[in-house]
Amino acid sequence: MDQQRAKAGASESQIVGLLVVVNKTDNSISIIDTAQRKVINTLPTGKGPHELVVSQNGKWAVSTDFVGGDSLTVFDIANQSVARTIKLDKYPGPHGIRFLNDQQHVAFTSGKSQHFVIANIFTGEVTQAVSTKQDTTHMLAISEKEDFAYTTNIRSNTISKISLNDFSVVEQIPSAEMPEAINITRDGKEIWYGGNKAGLVRVISADSHETLAQFDDFSFPYRVLFSHDEKIAMVPDFRNHDLRFFDVANKTEIGRLALESEAGPQGITLHPSLDVVFLSLNLKNKIVAIDIHTQEIIAEYPTGNNPDGVGFISLN
Repeated sequence: MDQQRAKAGASESQIVGLLVVVNKTDNSISIIDTAQRKVINTLPTGKGPHELVVSQNGKWAVSTDFVGGDSLTVFDIANQSVARTIKLDKYPGPHGIRFLNDQQHVAFTSGKSQHFVIANIFTGEVTQAVSTKQDTTHMLAISEKEDFAYTTNIRSNTISKISLNDFSVVEQIPSAEMPEAINITRDGKEIWYGGNKAGLVRVISADSHETLAQFDDFSFPYRVLFSHDEKIAMVPDFRNHDLRFFDVANKTEIGRLALESEAGPQGITLHPSLDVVFLSLNLKNKIVAIDIHTQEIIAEYPTGNNPDGVGFISLN
């Protein structure tokens, strides 16, 4: 057995906390108590939510209201209420989103306006907006130092590199057709991204753009997520209904978890301390918890209709 997989697995009893997930067709989020394995509250979003992020302290969550909502919805998780809605008339179609290190601002994409945007979730103010001048700017990754951001531009077949020092586009990196999923290693050296048209995941050097590895036979590589130690990369395939695991250092595939038929895996997030990921099964209206090392499902939780972006808040 692979050394990574030989590690002792996590158990469901260790997962004590709240899952927060957007329900695309319900225009809502579900707050799920993992101990009870049930939805304990449902709160409204704007229209068509897709992505969601949770602050490091677990007090705040933000959804991108992508399909017609043209807003961010900010949730006070401690009080389980909607804190505010940030309207984005100038920057419609928000999608990919990340908290910045100060935990007061979020960075997100606006595909309709071709922008990378930063907003303060407490004041609702848009503090920066950078035009990518690329078609369908969709997902984003941010370096740990917060010196650069990268956005995938689906219909331009590019990745925009954006300086977070002077808020300018540094370069447009050519990509495989229809890039969407993207992530960057903490050292800022490797970009992992998915090309939807060719059904591949490609690893490139952030500096030279040289291809370091390529993995094929995907149908829709929806997202890329690294384990806490960045030894393992995970990619859910929305149309092949599986989750694939890769050794980051050796650039080899180390496993594939076949999900139930027509599962439609989409949103994926890490437990803050355990080597466990939570994966939304969009077509089954549930979330599964997966042990990264044993590559097995260890728990399931119900959601609303068509879950996608997901976050976890530990109560341990």
